[in-house]
Amino acid sequence: MLNVIFFFSLFPVAGILSAKRSLAFLFVLYQFIYFVNPQTKWWRNLVPDLSYSFYIVLILLIITILKWPRLENKIWKSPPLIYLTGIGLLYLAASPYAVFPLIHNIAVDAIITAVIIVLLVYKLCDTPDFLSIIMKGYVFSATYMGYYITQFGRTSGGRYSGGGMVDAPDENAIAAAIAPALILCGYYIWREAKSFKIIYLLCAGLLANGLVQIGSRGSFLGVAVGAMLFFVFLYFSKAQVKSQKAKVAGMVLVALSAIPFVTDSLFWERFFSINEQKIEQTEKESGATRIYFWKAAVAMSFDYPFGTGASGFIYHSPNYIDENVNTGKSRNRAVHSTWFEVLSEIGYPGFLCVLALIVKSFSCLKVAARECHKRNDVDGAQLMVALGCAFVSFLVAITFLNRIRAEILYWLVLFIACAYNLYVIKPGLKENLNREGKQKGALK
Repeated sequence: MLNVIFFFSLFPVAGILSAKRSLAFLFVLYQFIYFVNPQTKWWRNLVPDLSYSFYIVLILLIITILKWPRLENKIWKSPPLIYLTGIGLLYLAASPYAVFPLIHNIAVDAIITAVIIVLLVYKLCDTPDFLSIIMKGYVFSATYMGYYITQFGRTSGGRYSGGGMVDAPDENAIAAAIAPALILCGYYIWREAKSFKIIYLLCAGLLANGLVQIGSRGSFLGVAVGAMLFFVFLYFSKAQVKSQKAKVAGMVLVALSAIPFVTDSLFWERFFSINEQKIEQTEKESGATRIYFWKAAVAMSFDYPFGTGASGFIYHSPNYIDENVNTGKSRNRAVHSTWFEVLSEIGYPGFLCVLALIVKSFSCLKVAARECHKRNDVDGAQLMVALGCAFVSFLVAITFLNRIRAEILYWLVLFIACAYNLYVIKPGLKENLNREGKQKGALK
């Protein structure tokens, strides 16, 4: 019953905060609906079966159209958004030759919708406070998922399963969606006031426990890599606060000492089995066999350089996977990697577009961090580090999953694009305007 009360309370709270403080809370509502996803929860019969997300996006669209003449953010000035839009257009272009037209159309609809949402929120994001709200919205909404998983624990096969999101019903996809939130929790534990640190420590605990109950090796690896980079950057960063190195060392010790309490033997048994050829109950497939799928995707790309649409690898995989590879009951298998998913679905143009998106995203963060250093904005510089490390954690996790259509991928790119706009483009425009004003004054 508490879950139902919480769900219905989201709407009036978000509405009031949107009207009185910031429109960012409309997107926060969208984020919570995404993770709560009542249609997959045990209490789904207690709430109306409506497309809540659709109406939120519709409201965002109407507001953006009405405010458009006053919105300053230029989409074309943000490189990550250009390449993100390019991915959507390439999927749209692949529609005529997709081997599974219906599945591909569903994929195109999901990607185009995600791109539109990102562009709408980017246009509305005009202050650092707006960015902070939607980033924290992601952390808290992901924490709800960690809390829900904690309620149930391991439900099947020694790990949590079920009750996921619309685009992430699989447990590994759920883990990938909440992994970057754990890195951002670390940032807020680092930067927030003492009274708020406890809240983010609780969030971090629920997220970490959720990852352990799911037992996703790729996502755990992503968190480990992202957290390591975060601490290294903080320790050696030029943007230093008082006793920063000592505080970073203390956070590392606390994080390491918490691992034995959060994890258990079942988790470590699964984690260290990543290279074992273990036979599952329903299929003969392990982490090691994915390498054969990846090789098959490369071979397939030579014959289909522009891809074959969504789930194209599943259709063609029997022709490219070696016959001596045991794939279980069926030889029509998913490729299990976002990189090879893109290569097999929208070919080399799509693969290059995704690489450009990632390179430009990190490049934008680097430029933004440099600008923050120039202005002695320590918090801004560390925000860029946190966003970069959260993005790394997600990229590592999706290396072992098909997640090009993951909402979290688009959210992270949104955060990066907004940060670049707020810390680089907008200050640059103001400086140019001031310079032009002074020049005009001198001429007069």
